[in-house]
Amino acid sequence: MNLRLQNLFKLFEKYSLDSLLVSSWPNVTYLSGFKSTESWIFVSPKGLYFITDSRYLEQAKEEARGFKVLLRGKRGVTEIVSELAAKHKLKSIGFESSVVTHSFYEVLCKNVGRDRLRPVRGLVEKLREKKDAFEIDQTRKSVEIAVKGFHYVKNIARPGMTEREIQGRLEFYTKTLGAEKPAFDTIIAAGARSSMPHCQTNQTPVKDNHILLVDMGVVYGGYHSDLTRPIFLGKMSVLLQKIYKIVWRAQRLGIQKAGPGVPVREVDRACRQAIQKAGYGRYFGHGAGHGVGLEVHEAPAVSSRSGTVLEPGMVITVEPGIYLPGKFGVRIEDMVLITKNGAEVLTRDLDKRI
Repeated sequence: MNLRLQNLFKLFEKYSLDSLLVSSWPNVTYLSGFKSTESWIFVSPKGLYFITDSRYLEQAKEEARGFKVLLRGKRGVTEIVSELAAKHKLKSIGFESSVVTHSFYEVLCKNVGRDRLRPVRGLVEKLREKKDAFEIDQTRKSVEIAVKGFHYVKNIARPGMTEREIQGRLEFYTKTLGAEKPAFDTIIAAGARSSMPHCQTNQTPVKDNHILLVDMGVVYGGYHSDLTRPIFLGKMSVLLQKIYKIVWRAQRLGIQKAGPGVPVREVDRACRQAIQKAGYGRYFGHGAGHGVGLEVHEAPAVSSRSGTVLEPGMVITVEPGIYLPGKFGVRIEDMVLITKNGAEVLTRDLDKRI
């Protein structure tokens, strides 16, 4: 039995569980090693079961080591769980209430029994917050590819190209370096469109003296990277230089605050206060960052509402921004690994100087 499952079972008593049905694919991957969709795992100290269909049988046997692979077909997932619960005399069955549909829950109640079901939120996700050595290694490789990708964009971006052309060339280039896929739809936002934090890249042409906001990342070994930098094509206005320096300082203060034992909300506060003191607080509406791992956005949230305390092994982003509607937006995003002694900027090879 792998260490991740052992850590999960240690939490069962706290949640009054003797078993757990895992439906979220990142959680399935984390606990079993299986890297596709259409799969569930049903785990207890009495047995480890991997449930899938015939399309994934061979892959499941290869990747989900230590699990007994069961095929759903005439029997559905909930019927298999019911049979296993009876076989092992399980009385308290957890399910991931934040991901299962209402219709699935109703069938689960019918086959397993409503009185035996226990809704669980964030149990496996909490374990995923702290990365082990393997995860950190995969993350470093993912970051390395993303950084090279950004340098590539900085070298090729020219007036006359469209956002989508730059996006396509970047995503192809990172795949030649070993990326599995983009971490998300790469954001290439030109000019005034950069004031939309999650702008949808389109055929807008890049022009002289444009700011180009690049928000990108890749997946490597299942692990995501995420970084943002503006690129300046031509002359920067006085206002743009001013905003860039404010955001840069805010991010630097946020990174300096990050470290073991620090409430994650303090990282957000450091970024936010710097921007507020500069007079642009109302133009910074989102949280200052998020966790990164098997998902590009995962726990812990780096926000004023988060109660998480940073621990060694956590990987977060620090990404303050200022967005002036109709003019431009500036965001600077780095990935940060929390260590025993402080914080390591994983994306440190990206220059922030204007």
